[in-house]
Amino acid sequence: MGFMDNSDLQFFVKAVSINAKRLVNKSIDAYNSLLQIDPESTKEIHEELGDDLEKKGNYDGAIKAYKKIILAEPDNAGVLFKLGRIYTRLGQSSDALETLRKVTLLDENIPEAFYLLGSVHFSNDNNADALDALNRAIALNPAYADAYYKVGLIADARNDPDAAIKAYLKTIDFKPDFIKAYQSLGFAYEAKGMRDEAVRYFKKSLELEHKKS
Repeated sequence: MGFMDNSDLQFFVKAVSINAKRLVNKSIDAYNSLLQIDPESTKEIHEELGDDLEKKGNYDGAIKAYKKIILAEPDNAGVLFKLGRIYTRLGQSSDALETLRKVTLLDENIPEAFYLLGSVHFSNDNNADALDALNRAIALNPAYADAYYKVGLIADARNDPDAAIKAYLKTIDFKPDFIKAYQSLGFAYEAKGMRDEAVRYFKKSLELEHKKS
């Protein structure tokens, strides 16, 4: 191979540089294609992120992650339920009601959605709608202790101790360590003038509190 003059050398360097750039660009294109995640995988990533953030108490971050999924899938009942659960926890009742109503329309078989919907209505003193939603939750899950307890609270608010007692007894049938249910039973029996029964359930609530401490 002979020696190259300066002009040949410059041409050679430029050619190598152009080809090297093309190779780099091809590599970048290939890398980018590998990073193009399909929509289902994107959804899974955002949902896992939202679940993790919710567990850690970062509700704003979880809401943002879940909303990214809803942008692509506005009728995703499972993710909407998670959003509704966070809104309920944060006391954002209008957002919670709107979201949970949509969940129950999209999927009538999620007892927790009806329970949360009933809880939000109850917090807003809308006892009729609360009772309807809670009864729907119980119909889907007949052992739903927390739903029975809220039904008892509504009966108490309506000054119906008999219905309250019935609901609280159902609560402890399915959740025997539910301290508040025993306390509520004590108050309900006291309202009926049944002091011995009231004392019995107050004592039971104290026993359970001591076991927990």
